[in-house]
Amino acid sequence: MSNDIIRVGIMGPGRIVERVYKDFHRAEGLAITAVGSRSPERARQAAQKYGAAHAFGSYEELAACPDVDLVYVATPHNFHMDDAILAMEHGKHVLCEKPLALNEFQVKRMIDCARRRGVFLMEGMWTRLFPASVKLRALLDDGALGRVRHVSCDFCLYAEFDPQSRLFSRSLAGGALLDVGIYTLAAASMALGYEPTSVSGVCQKAATGVDAMDAITLQYAGGETAQLLTGVCACSAHALTIMGEKGRVEMPDFWHPTRFSVIDNAGDRTEYAFERENEGFRHEFMHVRECILKGLVESPVMPHRETLALSRVSTQLRRMWGVVYPEEEA
Repeated sequence: MSNDIIRVGIMGPGRIVERVYKDFHRAEGLAITAVGSRSPERARQAAQKYGAAHAFGSYEELAACPDVDLVYVATPHNFHMDDAILAMEHGKHVLCEKPLALNEFQVKRMIDCARRRGVFLMEGMWTRLFPASVKLRALLDDGALGRVRHVSCDFCLYAEFDPQSRLFSRSLAGGALLDVGIYTLAAASMALGYEPTSVSGVCQKAATGVDAMDAITLQYAGGETAQLLTGVCACSAHALTIMGEKGRVEMPDFWHPTRFSVIDNAGDRTEYAFERENEGFRHEFMHVRECILKGLVESPVMPHRETLALSRVSTQLRRMWGVVYPEEEA
C-alpha cells in the first residue's frame, strides 16, 4: 500500500469488470494497477482501458506483482478457489466474485488459507453494501419490524439458452443457484440468520443438466420461513419482502436497491430513497479498503461464517437436484 491507496489487480477482465469500472472512479482510495488474463492480448487491452500500469498474460504473474495489494477475482465460478488461493499464497488480499466457490469444502479451504496467511478475503456480495441495504439492516437490527417471521425473495432473469455460456455450461459451473440464486439466499440470511434448520426445493433443469429455475423453502429454529425463487430462463420482479410482527419491508430491485418501504400493521408507509448509480460496485470496494486498513481478515458485513453457511445451503440443494460439476465428481 502506498499512502493508504489500495492497489487493485484484476484477475479475469470479463463482463463483470466492465460493470465494476462504471463506478470505480468514484471509489476513493483505490486504484487499478494491474490486469491478469490467460490471454496476453486481452490483458493488454484491458489494462489500457482501465488505466493499469501492468498487463500480465498469466494469473501467476499478477499474484506475484509487488504493485498489487488486493486481487479482485472475476474468473468463472469453478476457478474461484484456485485463483483466490494463488493470490493469497502470494500475500494478496482477495475480493472474490460471488459465489466464493462451488461448495462448502472449497469455501472452507479458502477461508483457512486467508487465516493462515493473515490476508483479507471476502465474497463479493455487493448487494450488502448499497446505502439502501445498509439502512435496511440497521432498521432490522433496531427492531423496526419486531420479530421477523417470513422472507419472500425472487431473482429470475431470462437468458437465451447457450450450452457454452457460463449460465448454462456444466463445465463452467453454470445454473441459476450459483449465479443469481445466491442473492436470494443472502437476503434470507440477512433477515433470518445464517443457519436454516430445514432446506428444501425443486428445480427445472436445462438441457445441459444445470438448474435453470429453482423454488426454495428454508425454515429456521424458531419456525421462521423463507421462500425464494431464482432462475435464468424467465424474468421476475426482483423483489424482496420481509414480514415481521410490527409490519413489513418491500424492496424492489433488491440486488441493486435505491429505495424501499416500511409498512406498519396499520398500513402507514415510510419511504426510503437513495442516490441512483450506474452500478454501485464502488461501495463494496470502499468497504474492502476500510477492512484492509483496519487489518481485518474478514468483513463484518459479509463474514466468513455466513459465506460458508450459504455455500452449505446451496451445496445441499444441488445434491438434492443432482446438479454436480466436474470438479465435484472425483
